[in-house]
Amino acid sequence: MRKPVIAIAFTLLTYACSAVQSAELKESFSYGINYAWKNYAGDFGGIAGWGKKGVAADPAAYAAEMQEMAAHGVKVVRWWVWPEFWTDAIDFSADGSPGVLGRQAIDDGLKALELANDAGIRIMFCLFSFDGFRPTRQSYGITMTGYYDIVTDNARRAALMTNVVTPFARALQQSPHLDSLHSWDIINEPEWAVTGENKYGSTHGGDQFDPDDELQVITHDQMEVFIADTISVLRKETPDIPVSVGSAAVKWASAWSKLDVDFYQTHIYDWVNDYWPYNASPADFGLDDKPLIMGEYPIEGLNGVDHIAMLESWYSNGYAGALGWDYRITHSPGLADAPVAAKRGDYLGELKDFAELTINPADTSIKPALSAARNSPLSRPSAPSIAFK
Repeated sequence: MRKPVIAIAFTLLTYACSAVQSAELKESFSYGINYAWKNYAGDFGGIAGWGKKGVAADPAAYAAEMQEMAAHGVKVVRWWVWPEFWTDAIDFSADGSPGVLGRQAIDDGLKALELANDAGIRIMFCLFSFDGFRPTRQSYGITMTGYYDIVTDNARRAALMTNVVTPFARALQQSPHLDSLHSWDIINEPEWAVTGENKYGSTHGGDQFDPDDELQVITHDQMEVFIADTISVLRKETPDIPVSVGSAAVKWASAWSKLDVDFYQTHIYDWVNDYWPYNASPADFGLDDKPLIMGEYPIEGLNGVDHIAMLESWYSNGYAGALGWDYRITHSPGLADAPVAAKRGDYLGELKDFAELTINPADTSIKPALSAARNSPLSRPSAPSIAFK
């Protein structure tokens, strides 16, 4: 594997010391589900070679699913944009530099906001994912361009910001349905593509990264630059929209603590819960200075913990939201359509029950910090202190 070489083009201290933006979460509890896609890596731009349509080219199909989610109490959906570069909407030059984003991807983003507005839900757009650090390759007639050469090269990374992130964000800012944009998640679980030490350390065991060996991995510095550059663009183009990073586990949350994010986001699965339990409060993890959203959790439950018990814990412990994984039931591969539909119906029913019985729909006040959330009319108490392994 090639050793990444990069010039740090900015002083991280600038990001660390910059004032926190005015962007705030509008819900006291951002409640919902990961969509996370209808056509993986194709919802925003389509994949013509595979006959996959983006949102604007197939609005009725997307609208039906969003309406179903909304009918079951979902208020926020986390929706992946370019987890890998498979779409035709991004044209790459011979040296791998991204060209100007195609109009179809912009139209897809605008249509997604329109459909969300119609359904009465809001979207957390997750721009990138660790999956994109797979090597560039050909597959079934399309080119899958990996992130690695783009992220680790100053000129190519700048082209990504100028030609792709900027026009997408700028278009959404001008949408009449901008209020349906809940937030930006810069990258899903970046830790799997990072090697070496967490330079900020961790009191919860996350002082080292454990990268996926199928990926072209980069250093903490390099990932931090990539995320910071993206945040800089979004601050300029969508100044009132909150920003976060979807961390794979709370043990690595410190890795992105110097970045200019408005809220924390961590994910939990059984391997996380074994050491960093679901029933801890944000304060137990030292993450109570900003809102904390559980951005992914297994909607079928953790080992020995059912779905509703998890939701009740996060709600009562002052979390700022919870988004289950996932509407598509991607964690149950190989199931026929009927069993998948049945499972989806069960999970959506549980979401609806919790929304109707627990969440106060009348409370729509802005909660910029967890301390405010705990003092809200919802009377959500803090959790007791928990000792971690």
